[in-house]
This record gives sequence, structure tokens and C-alpha cells, in this order.
Amino acid sequence: MQASNRYNPGESAHLNRWSPMISQTSWLEMAVVFKIQNAHDLPSALEAPMSAEEFQRAHGVPGDLIQRTEDWLIQTGFTVTERDYLTVWARGSFGSAAKALNIDFEETYRYQERKFRPTAEPTLPDWLTPWVVGVVGLDNVGELHPKYRPSTRLDQLANGGQGFFPADLVSAYNVPAGVDGNGVTIGVLEFSNGYNASDLNAFWSNFGIAAPSVTFVSVDGTPNDGGVSAVDLECTLDLEWAGATAPGAALVVYEAAAGSSDRSFGLSVLHSLRYVLQDQQHRPSVLTISYGDGESRFAPVTMQAWNNTMLELVARGVTVFVASGDEGAYGLHGIGQPIRHVDAPANCPHALAVGGTHLVLNAAGSIKEEIGWTDTNNNGASGGGLSQVFGVPSYQAAIALPLSGETAKGRGVPDVALNADPDTGYAVVFQGVMTVVGGTSVASPIWAAFCALLEESRRRAGKGQLVNLHQHLYQLGEAPAYHDITVGNNNYHGVVGYHCTPGWDAVTGLGSVDVGALIAALS
Repeated sequence: MQASNRYNPGESAHLNRWSPMISQTSWLEMAVVFKIQNAHDLPSALEAPMSAEEFQRAHGVPGDLIQRTEDWLIQTGFTVTERDYLTVWARGSFGSAAKALNIDFEETYRYQERKFRPTAEPTLPDWLTPWVVGVVGLDNVGELHPKYRPSTRLDQLANGGQGFFPADLVSAYNVPAGVDGNGVTIGVLEFSNGYNASDLNAFWSNFGIAAPSVTFVSVDGTPNDGGVSAVDLECTLDLEWAGATAPGAALVVYEAAAGSSDRSFGLSVLHSLRYVLQDQQHRPSVLTISYGDGESRFAPVTMQAWNNTMLELVARGVTVFVASGDEGAYGLHGIGQPIRHVDAPANCPHALAVGGTHLVLNAAGSIKEEIGWTDTNNNGASGGGLSQVFGVPSYQAAIALPLSGETAKGRGVPDVALNADPDTGYAVVFQGVMTVVGGTSVASPIWAAFCALLEESRRRAGKGQLVNLHQHLYQLGEAPAYHDITVGNNNYHGVVGYHCTPGWDAVTGLGSVDVGALIAALS
């Protein structure tokens, strides 16, 4: 069941109707996204990953429907640029889109940048409508933002103000010796954020870690800029900490454009996810995404298309981790309505959303205190809450999800958590300098690395790859695999959020992890 949601991106935007001249001469890219067929038994009924061919045969749409859709797009003025068994990509003018889909467009300015969005839901031919999720790419108001933050209280940090080192996390979260992710490939999605190999190698060398394999793959022609931009800190920290936690794993950076006046962020995410699905060379079994914004920033069809592709990834044996956000229950990057928002794409039921904690260790390296990441100095809080786009997934059916005020019951975020408070942050080497960062941007790739350790352990035990890790994590209940977080909240930006409670909560999910116990329970 899908909860109701009114699309309201750019809540602070100034709007003007597009002029006919602009509509006729400007261009957009879009994707017609088809529904997964016979999806009712996915992925819980699977005991092993499906191949691409098996998935297409069982869950794709008829080939003649794809061809008919291409013909219709061409007839209405579009150029078809790409296709697979569940998506047709096309490029055309705003005028062609307005005519083909019976819509007009509004011009909007957010943060002094020109954006666009349709004035109504698109209308598709009657023969096509029952088969599709919808059309993605008709707006570019919603943006994805990296979920990292700098520390502002260096005196509180471990290691004399340098932040946590990899060995600290090994000790705190009981990472067993003898596993390093060997044989596993971790995909890292990045959007116009590059890295410099010298930063990565300096970080790993500093902590005595053999440099993992790192491969750069451009999804759409976007190059690696070599880590020269400030925003490249995101890609750098993702790689450094995923590699430090699972140094035997292969790391693959999937780089895509962050969006522009003619290409939406939503379309870029969808393109990246589908690229990973079709990457037969690297075949990652774990994927991490450290970007997001409040779900009200994106059209529901965009998020539904992301989730459909994540469902396909799960069925194909890929576990997708997504940072839950650093803006607490407020959930928005920038100005917006002072109400609760959950982050997207962490809100997708087939993403494993990773929230944040505040971690303090004792002299022996064990956990002295771990509470929910709570705003104490306007420095962020763990993203979490209830989706207004997606209903309650089956794996959360037994959980007493909170209800209050404007929030209806929906998919609860996050699922799990890890240290993320910048004031108990992580050491990172960036542009040749050791610095400290926090945020769920770091927690997500570390959890992805923990998953790689689990996969290696299962393989060594002669067991197959887990499909649908969600189901297995929630079935563990209050097992020793979790550190249940019961103190803290995610109030932020004047919005009263949620409190940490025994069991699952909308600040830290099931809690942080004892990796050794998790591996023992699932291997």
C-alpha cells in the first residue's frame, strides 16, 4: 500500500511559467520506467540471486511494448537514446514533452539557480499507462547533497583531536580478525565528486592498511576531476573508510553528473542504479550511496523508480546502503517547511538506511557510551522518520512505528546506525591534509564494508550469498548483533523529531552493530 504524498519540491522557490519560446528550444532528458511484473514474491521468496536473464524472463515487460513505446516517443519528437527491459530513455525539447505528455512547465529559482518542473502530472497513452511506474526527468528541482559534516569540537575527538582511526572502529564494533572482504566488490555511487589516489594511499598507508583495488567507472562520461574540488571530500571519505574496513574488497566508483538545467538529479540516480545492474565486468554485490534530501524535494514517481531498481538490485544479489541524512527529523537541505521529512533515497524500502550515533570509547577501545546522534551545537542529527511516499514494508510489519501530528504510518527510517556525529568523527586525508568529518556519509560506506565481511565469511562457510539482507536483519530481533541505542533524539532546525527507545526507533533503527556477532548469526 502506498501512503499519500503531494509533490511539493522547492518550497521556498520563486515560480514563473516557462515562455513558449523557451519550451520549444530547450531540451530535457527523461525515462519511461516500466513496472516490475509479478513482483509480489520478490525478493523474500528468493533463496539465491537471480541472473539478469532470469529476471528479465520472469519480471520484464513484453519486448513489443518496449518497441511500441520507442515508436511513440519518436513520433512525438523525441530521440530514443537507450533502452533496457524496464526503461526507455529519450531526449527531446520541452515543446515535444509538453505536446506528448499534455503538460506545461514552470520555471523556478532555488539558491539563485534556475530550475524547472511540470505544472501537472503527465498523461500517457491508454495502452501504455497500466504498464508504467511513470516518467522520470521532467523536473530538476530536487537535488542530492552529500551527507557529511565537519567537526566543530576538536577537544571532544578521540586520538588527541584527530578523530577515530580504523583500529578504533575494529575494536568498538568487534570486527573479527581473518576477514577483509576478499572476493567481494563494493560499488560506491558518486555524483560529480572525484578523488585523488594519493589521498587514498596516504590514508591507508598511515594506518598500515594495504591499498585496496580502486576502479573508476564513468556512468555518463563524467570524469574523475582528481579530488581538486571541495565537494570531492565525499568520494574521498567513502573510499578511504570502505577500504580501511574491508581492505580485501575491490572498490568501484560509479561516477555520474549531479544534474543540470536540462538533466534532473533524479534521472542521474536512476541512470546510475541501472548502470550498476548491467555492469557485467565488475558485478558489485554491495552498493553505498551517501547522498540525499527530504523526500518532498522529489516527485513520487522518481522515488518509486529508484525503489523499483533497488528491488531489482536486491533480487540480483546486491545490497544497497544509503545514508539516512544529517538534518535530523527536519530532513531538508536548506530552507523548507518546519515539519518532519524523511530523507530520500534512504526512504526507499529496498535501501538499507544507515543512521547516526555519538560514540565514546574507553581506554581499552570498548564502547563507553553510544547514544543517538542528537543536535547539541547546530551540527546536525541522525536523519530518520516515516516515509509519506512508501507504505510499511513487510520486514517492519511487527514494529510499533510511531505516529504523531502530520506523519502517517509509512516505511520507517533508518534500519541500522553507526557513529556519525562530527564531534565523534573520523580521520580523513583530503588534498594531502588530515582532517575530521562526520555524518551518515561515513556510516553508510562502513556498513557496506561490514556487509562485505559478512559475504566473505558466508562464502568461507560454504554458504550462498544472502538475498534481501533487510529480512535477515529484522528477523534477528534483539540479538547480540546489535547495540540497542536508547538515549538521544533527532530534533533539528526547530522540528521535534523522534526519541531513541528500546528496539527499533526512528533515530538509530535497530541500533549499531557487533560485527562478530552479526557474522556468527548469519553465517
